[in-house]
Amino acid sequence: MSYSCNSLITTDREFASSEKRLSICLQANGFSFSEVTASGVLLTFGEASGRHAFSMTSVMADVKAFFAEVGISPLGYRSVELIMLSDHSTWVPDELYSSAANRQYLKLVGSNAASIMAAPCRSLQATAVFAANDALATAFKVAIPGATVINQHVRLADPDLCRRSDTHPVLLAHWRMGRIDYAAYRNGSYIFGNTIACPTDSDALFHTVEVIKTFGLDTPDAELLLCGDATRERFALLRPYFPVATLFNGTHSSFLNPAFKTLHTYRHALIL
Repeated sequence: MSYSCNSLITTDREFASSEKRLSICLQANGFSFSEVTASGVLLTFGEASGRHAFSMTSVMADVKAFFAEVGISPLGYRSVELIMLSDHSTWVPDELYSSAANRQYLKLVGSNAASIMAAPCRSLQATAVFAANDALATAFKVAIPGATVINQHVRLADPDLCRRSDTHPVLLAHWRMGRIDYAAYRNGSYIFGNTIACPTDSDALFHTVEVIKTFGLDTPDAELLLCGDATRERFALLRPYFPVATLFNGTHSSFLNPAFKTLHTYRHALIL
């Protein structure tokens, strides 16, 4: 088996698979995963490390072997999300979207990616077109039947965050590997989402301030939600530019196993 388990926190109490959502976030060298109930109770969190195999059949076998090893049967879930971290993506309104134009959509935002995927977002009535390894995604989908492939921007376009912005503007910044995935909300609507390269923390500050001013988020009650690779220093860097700034821990509401208190949930907000 190519994947090994780095960490695993589970819950003793049993829930039917139909009551749970399984989320998997693919990374360059492995993946993280979680089980969350429909009511927001976090049941399981784990991380798998290892190289993704070159062939689809090997990836499928590795995925099945890993979940069997940790005692999880990835079948019968209420929903399964497979999140692909894409550096290049764009939104296309559903009434204008054509799968035949996927390559052109990405070309217009400066990407000549060989592998392109698309995922609809019902809450926005738009489709995210993004660069991603479709062969790897297909292997996971075969290993875990029923999985829906999305990218991080579909995940961050969350109706709960839209409702949160009913009373004040909200900027969500997911920091990862020299990039920030932004999602901006105002007046109960999602108004902007994209990935911006930030090789240095100074670049991150510049681009964050630019997003604030461009989308009218520089108000006396604006809120910053920071997640991902959000170090203490990075939080302190951006904090002075917002009246309110907090770490974003995902949309789960509670947990049953006290061991989850040791998990830095903000680092894994995409699947929690």
